[in-house]
Amino acid sequence: MSQSWRTLWIAAAVAVSTVSVVSAVGLMWKKKKRSFVRVGTVSKLYFFPVKGLKGIEVNTGKCTELGFEVNGLLDRSFMLIDNEGVLMSQKKGPTLALLDVQIDGKTLTITTPSGEKLNVEIKDSPGANDKIVPCRIVHDITKAVDCGNEAASFFQSYLNTPGVRLVRYFPKLIKREYKPKGTGKPFELELRKDNPHLSFQNYTAFHLVSKPSVEDLNSKLQNKTVSEQNFRPNILVDDCKPYAEDSWNYIKFSSGSIICNLTLFKRCLITTNDPNTGVLHVKEPLATLKKYRIPSEPEVLRKTGGNPCLGIGCGVYKIGDITVGDDVFADVGPQPKMTGK
Repeated sequence: MSQSWRTLWIAAAVAVSTVSVVSAVGLMWKKKKRSFVRVGTVSKLYFFPVKGLKGIEVNTGKCTELGFEVNGLLDRSFMLIDNEGVLMSQKKGPTLALLDVQIDGKTLTITTPSGEKLNVEIKDSPGANDKIVPCRIVHDITKAVDCGNEAASFFQSYLNTPGVRLVRYFPKLIKREYKPKGTGKPFELELRKDNPHLSFQNYTAFHLVSKPSVEDLNSKLQNKTVSEQNFRPNILVDDCKPYAEDSWNYIKFSSGSIICNLTLFKRCLITTNDPNTGVLHVKEPLATLKKYRIPSEPEVLRKTGGNPCLGIGCGVYKIGDITVGDDVFADVGPQPKMTGK
């Protein structure tokens, strides 16, 4: 067989294989015969242009496989890194929660509580002279565009921390790679293989929490209340029972967009940071969640690692719009079992 014919044969085989995979996915979807029932209403939508800073409450946006998109910008398109290129989160800088974020056209404006402002251009693509820097997000490594010395000085001054820099994500810049410091977890590797171009979210494209879940947690807290802002979801759902979202396998919105439940959302110390004061309390609500919201089933524990959970992390099955007030429909499965320490 000549080289040219061999190349054509291989290309044809790959094409047939690809069609077969797509067809198989479609058949699996049809074979499941998913039944959607109304489970709630979209109460609020939050868009976080800069990871770790205040979110912007919006009325509508788009579900994409890379995350929540508003006016062409993806959720968590910007983040802060330290002098080693590692994500600078509210764990290290709790007062980041007090930085206000606004968008006007192609300008991102960040304002401190004292009124100091930083304007950052929202570019459509990296420039020829932009500096590309290596970054680490939890267990992933990637690369991003450095936003310049003016932005770096602004954040270094505000946090009183040398070496901090603002960086920007671009979908076509580079894939994220799962490179844990240690053994790592097979489930986290699966997540990254399935969506290597994810922006600066920790694990999944979307984060959904129900309002009744937060209210039920508040009923168990003493001398303290929290809001959904402690958990930083994209989608807040109301008109459902507490923790009902745990059992929603697939979630469909009025436009027809569909997201799928990939994992219960494991909670960390950032939930103890007061979004109104920027004070990391360390204990609550995490201590209370540990008493009753730790999964007990092995398959779920494989994903959460025994951490307390609230809300769900979701991927996108079908892109489309999502709007406050939308009815929420779900293919409902069994409720995961919980225990506590």
